[in-house]
Amino acid sequence: MAAPAQISQDELEELREAFAKIDVDSHGHIGTDELNDLFKAANLPLPGYRVREIIQNLTKTGDLHDGKVTFNEFANVVHGLKSTEVAKTFKKAINKKEGIYAVAGTSEQSSSGTQHSYSEEEKVAFVNWVNKALEKDSDCKHVLPMDPTTNDLFTAVGDGIVLCKMINQSVPDTIDERTINKKKLTPFTIQENLNLALNSASAIGCHVVNIGAEDLKEGMKRV
Repeated sequence: MAAPAQISQDELEELREAFAKIDVDSHGHIGTDELNDLFKAANLPLPGYRVREIIQNLTKTGDLHDGKVTFNEFANVVHGLKSTEVAKTFKKAINKKEGIYAVAGTSEQSSSGTQHSYSEEEKVAFVNWVNKALEKDSDCKHVLPMDPTTNDLFTAVGDGIVLCKMINQSVPDTIDERTINKKKLTPFTIQENLNLALNSASAIGCHVVNIGAEDLKEGMKRV
């Protein structure tokens, strides 16, 4: 198994350094009993039960050979862990107040003058997650991939399709795909998509107070 292409070269080098600290004999693999120490060396300490779950998953997928874990397998596990954590932030980040940027809601659905904050770090994390999670989804190719250094995120959600897909990535099957309007969109069908996304976001625990469909359609900046 090759190391995931989504991990940067700098991060791969850091993971290799951590792996070398545990693989002191340079065999190119470590034992499962050393996996816990490896995560600590990589500054990713995990509770014992999570390490056991990872070992079980590696065994089920056939990626564990004679009780040994290679560097590429370790890198893939790390990538999977980080992707999962980024997905979890989708449900939580709307409630956070540590944003660097603040913008006002102006639509009738949102209270005029209401401040919405978001951080650049959150925005970049969202964009990278969405690009990866939906890269093979043909319904989103009209707006993906997005550039994390720009405000692509806020315009990409304007027709509601990507937003609905993001919600299903966060909590699978929250939205029935058949209810999403995808072709020959009109202002009415876009409004339906956005209302569907907002209602579904609320259903999975996101706070969407003072955020209206018009705000999203117009690309208002909020995460």
